[in-house]
Amino acid sequence: MTALACLKIFVGEDLCFTDSDSMAALVAKVAGAYLETAWAWPRRYGLVAPFSFVLTDPRAERLDGRELQALALALQRKLFGDRGDGDVTLLTFEGDQNDVMRFAGASTHLLKSLLNGEDDGLFAGRICKISPTGVESLAPRGGPVEGLPPMEVLRAQAPVVAPARTAYRGVFHTQREIFVGNIAVWREVGSVSAFGMEPPPMTDLIQAEHDIPNLRSASLALERQDSGMMFLPLSFSTLVKPSGRTELTPFLNALPAALRGRLAAAIYGAPRAPSFSALSQIKRAIEPFFGRIDLGVSDPAFQVDDLPPDLAASVTLTLPAGLEAVRLAAISRFMRDAAGYRRKRVWQGVTDVRTRRERQACIEAGVPFITGPAVTDLLETPAAVQHCPVLHLPLHDWSTRAEAAAPASFVA
Repeated sequence: MTALACLKIFVGEDLCFTDSDSMAALVAKVAGAYLETAWAWPRRYGLVAPFSFVLTDPRAERLDGRELQALALALQRKLFGDRGDGDVTLLTFEGDQNDVMRFAGASTHLLKSLLNGEDDGLFAGRICKISPTGVESLAPRGGPVEGLPPMEVLRAQAPVVAPARTAYRGVFHTQREIFVGNIAVWREVGSVSAFGMEPPPMTDLIQAEHDIPNLRSASLALERQDSGMMFLPLSFSTLVKPSGRTELTPFLNALPAALRGRLAAAIYGAPRAPSFSALSQIKRAIEPFFGRIDLGVSDPAFQVDDLPPDLAASVTLTLPAGLEAVRLAAISRFMRDAAGYRRKRVWQGVTDVRTRRERQACIEAGVPFITGPAVTDLLETPAAVQHCPVLHLPLHDWSTRAEAAAPASFVA
C-alpha cells in the first residue's frame, strides 16, 4: 500500500510551462522548500524534471489533493504576489511506477489536453487538477479528491516499528553525475525505513558492533549485478588489535571471493596520522578479501603525505557533528589538500552530507565522491550504477528516472 504520484506545476496565464531556466529553478526552490517541511516523513519527494516532482506515501493508497492546495497558494504568492497577474495550477497523476515516470516526461501538449478535460485514456490512473482555490478530479471525472486514508486519519496513525537490518547509501561521483556503488549502514530495531514512521536520524551511526552484521548481509546485496562497488565499514580500532582481527576472520572468509573486485573496505575512525605499522597490519589482514581500501577520517587536515604508497584507493572525510558552518568549513579545509591527494593518486570523498548546501559545497570544491542523506535516501536495496543529474538528488528507493550506465572505476 504505497501511493505514488507525479506532480506537474504549470505557471502563467496560459497555464503552460515556460522555457525559462530561471523560472524552473525558482519553482523548484519554492516547491522543494514547501515539500521539505510539509510533506513530512515517512512521505518522500524528489524533483525528476523541470516543474515535475514525484511524491510518495507508504501509508496510503491514494494521495489527498486537498493538502497540495497550500503548495499551489504558496507558489501563486511567491511568483505573482497576492494580486499579481498569472496563475499556478498543479496536475497530479497517481498510478504504477512506470506510468508515473512516463507522465513525468509527457509533452506539454498532452498535459494541456488533460488540464482541459480531454482524457484519451493514455495514462491508467487518477488525475487531479489543483489550484489555490479548489481541487477537481479529472480522471475519473468528478471522482474523490481526498486521500485514502484521508489526511486527518494519517495524522493520527501510530508509528510502525521497523526490524534491525542493513540498509544502504549510494556513493555518487560528482563530476560524472553517476552512482558508482553503495555503503552498507546498519539500522537498529525501530529505525526509519521505507515502511517506518519516525523521522530519519540526523546521521548514520557507524559503530564496531555493526560491522559483523553488515558483513553477513554483503553476499545478499552483491546479488544485484548492477549495484557497483559495495563499501563495508570496518573499525580501525578493531583491525589494529589481534583479537579484533581474529573475531572478524570467519566473516571475512565468508565473503564471495569471486566478487572481491566489487568489495571495498571502508575503514572508519582512522587517526590524523596513523602509524605505518598499524596501516601495514590492516592491509595484510584484509587485502585477501577486498579489491580496495577506503580510509575514513574525521580530521579534514589528515596527513595524506604520510600515507604509505598503494595502501588506500581513497580517503573519505566524515563531516563533524554540529553547525552547518562548521561542516562547510571542514569540506573547504579537506579540499585544500587536493593537490597532495592527486600526487598520492588517492581519491577524496565526503560522507554524511546532510543538506543541499553541503552537497553544493562539495561539488563546488571539487569533491569527487559524496554520500549521505542529501545524496540518497536510506535505501532498502542498493542503488544501481546509473546516471543521475545533481538536481534530482537525493535518490529514493522508488526513483527509476536515472538511466543505467556502465560501472565506474575508483582507480586513480
